[in-house]
Amino acid sequence: MKEVVLGGRRIKLDSSRAIGTGGEADVYDIGSGVALKVYKGPDHPDYRGLPDEAACARERLESCASKLREFPRALPPRVVSPLETATDKEGRVVGYSMRLVPDAEPLNRWADPGFRRGVPPALVGPLFLDLHATVARVHEAGVVIGDFNDLNALVSSGRAHLIDADSFQFGRYLCRTYADRFVDPLCCDSRELRPVRPHGPASDWYAFEVNLFQSLLLVHPYGGVLPGAQGRPSERALCRVTVLDPRVRYPKAAIPWRALPDEILHRFHATFVKDSRSPFPHGLLEDLRWTRCPACGAFHARLACPSCVGTPTTAAQAVLTVRCRVRAERLLVTSGEIVAVSPYGWLVYEAGEFRREDKSVAFRGPLRPRTRYFLSGRKTVSAGAKEAFGFANGRAWWERDGALWREGALADERVGEVLSGHTSFWVGPEFGFGFYRAGGITVAFVFDEARRGLADGVALPPIRGRVIDADCVFGQGRAWLFLELESGGRITRRCAVIRRDGGVAAAADSPIWLESVHGACAAGPFLFAPTDQGVVRVEESLQSWTEYPETEPFVDSGSLLAAGCDGLLVANRREVVKLSINKEAKP
Repeated sequence: MKEVVLGGRRIKLDSSRAIGTGGEADVYDIGSGVALKVYKGPDHPDYRGLPDEAACARERLESCASKLREFPRALPPRVVSPLETATDKEGRVVGYSMRLVPDAEPLNRWADPGFRRGVPPALVGPLFLDLHATVARVHEAGVVIGDFNDLNALVSSGRAHLIDADSFQFGRYLCRTYADRFVDPLCCDSRELRPVRPHGPASDWYAFEVNLFQSLLLVHPYGGVLPGAQGRPSERALCRVTVLDPRVRYPKAAIPWRALPDEILHRFHATFVKDSRSPFPHGLLEDLRWTRCPACGAFHARLACPSCVGTPTTAAQAVLTVRCRVRAERLLVTSGEIVAVSPYGWLVYEAGEFRREDKSVAFRGPLRPRTRYFLSGRKTVSAGAKEAFGFANGRAWWERDGALWREGALADERVGEVLSGHTSFWVGPEFGFGFYRAGGITVAFVFDEARRGLADGVALPPIRGRVIDADCVFGQGRAWLFLELESGGRITRRCAVIRRDGGVAAAADSPIWLESVHGACAAGPFLFAPTDQGVVRVEESLQSWTEYPETEPFVDSGSLLAAGCDGLLVANRREVVKLSINKEAKP
């Protein structure tokens, strides 16, 4: 489809104006604060070889006209409702316009430990009070949200906006979509998380509570690891075994559940274990008060810090311990936030200042979510969340006006053509890698660190649905790409190994060692990944890896790793530890 008709105007579908893609539709910025959502047809590249999905796309197009025409008009302002229908050249409805939510982040970011380094927990309560009011007013209008998940809510200026309103349930129109991480098990078959009963107000409040739980604690209610259990953690919803169950291994990167008041913990237990369903008591959010412990630096919402009660304060020791093959040495303990680590050192934020490992001030200002920091020797560079920017070998790279540029000796140098505003790229010591998506097609490329030009024949495995997050690290002659993807309500973490010549050496979806798309580092031919069970060394095939359980006390899935010449630096929120091989250990 090249263009659509909206309000009598012909709108060209320009891939450079695309602002998002999901499992069902593509969204474009058409100016004047308005976005255009266009449904994917059965012949869309995302559905190639997927007949069931193509059939659903055909059914969606056949029914969307009447549903959009009858869509309720009295919904609260935080709902991004359809404005005008869009048609193809034959007059068939293919989408609709809606207001554009500016500078928005999906709600799922609020459950990401990396993002939350720049977001204090005190902001969670006001955000969910705002969302609570919206949900209540939607129900008053006789409407059910249905597919209420953390990607269908956008946060802008501390307010939550509900999108994908065309999937709402009202009148004769049932909501048939769902995400298994948020679907109410009381609506599902007892053997699998598949709805067999319609969504309702009670299931919306269940999903509200799932969103609240993971935004407060940075872990899904059924997250963590149950030893010996098979399948996805969310499937534990069928047997109501939550992450608070003593049998479940609680993620170390999450906020300790004891940081919450007893009243909120009792409410979560009633919902996720005892199957209680009712609107969440907004008084529990109004009374939520967070404070930062002056002794350990942790946030909590209780009268006393649960981490320090009964625990005497001791001075930090330089050498922590020697455990079999591994020697661990603490290099830094801070009451601030460690926001970056590299072989050259680290960067700490505290009291409005960003300080390097020698305590020198790199720059001043607020700690912003998703800002990236680059450390190269004595240089410290920051880039905003929306900037396509890279830094390697002491010089900067950036995207501007549909081209990739780099800092030259005498002037800026144009490297090659990319898709403006939609390109992600990373630069390593030998080469760089990047990709952009347009109309369901992914174009991936490599480029030389020293020469101009892009080689865009990188054959990545097909990317379907939306890219939630991405990162890339570089080792000897190879790049390790990490993607977090969502399709059909399910999240997949993918790793692909790209060689310097653009060949894809290996790819794997959701390997057990990939607990986060951020934090890993590479050294030589290996990848080192942080997990809650310790550091894992991964080979290029992605099918063979070595676990280092001795490192478990010092590493979690939210750690940042950097490979130095004499060891591995591990940065957690408030400490940096150097791990090295214990040469005195017996083989």
